[in-house]
Amino acid sequence: MKEKYEQKIRLFYISFLLLTNSLLLSNPMQINRGFLFSIEGTEGCGKSTLITKLAQKLSDVQLNVVTTREPGATELGKSLRTLLMNKTAPTCTLAEFLLFAADRAQHFHEIIMPSLNKNQIVICDRMADSSLVYQGYVKGLDQSKMAFINQWAMQDQQPDIVFYLQIDSESALARVTQRNKHHNEESVAFEKEILEKKQQLIDGFDTILQGRSNVFVIDATAPADEIAEQAFQVVMCYLENNNE
Repeated sequence: MKEKYEQKIRLFYISFLLLTNSLLLSNPMQINRGFLFSIEGTEGCGKSTLITKLAQKLSDVQLNVVTTREPGATELGKSLRTLLMNKTAPTCTLAEFLLFAADRAQHFHEIIMPSLNKNQIVICDRMADSSLVYQGYVKGLDQSKMAFINQWAMQDQQPDIVFYLQIDSESALARVTQRNKHHNEESVAFEKEILEKKQQLIDGFDTILQGRSNVFVIDATAPADEIAEQAFQVVMCYLENNNE
């Protein structure tokens, strides 16, 4: 009896999603302003997969979506990303953060603000919260000063929603190891450093994102399609209620 009941619930849920998507396709939403969503979490949490799937779902209902990342979305950012990831020269924590901030400033100037001004939906792989965790919580920089610089670099713009993909350290490490093995790659210097501090980073995200009204926490160990559907439903609900 219980299995039949659960099967009926699943079929009802699938039917509801199909009906919802059908209505959205026949009545595409008119976006009246730009929206900014960021995806946060430690290495191996599935950010890239979520961004790809979420962008496709939004595009399927005829919404204009821009996907981007920090660092490395602009030409300047690509050079900064190479410098940050490989660390060919000794770099103090403050200099490291300011390099990320420089990338962020160019990113907002060149990609994010112009996209928002065109009433587009922007989904970004990492943003200011990653700096607060990596260089602030873990490496000890003054987070209030960092927040001021981030606000300046981001032209006072904040994400409408931060999706935090929460994962345990063992699962994250296993995913990164498998990813590098699959692509026949070794971890770059920056990645090796953060993998050594994986639990600190997870604690940092848990602490910094805790209790914030614009943060939506998702279990990153769930199936990728389920995660994407959760994020999609949250975004659509947010658009319905904030499309001024």
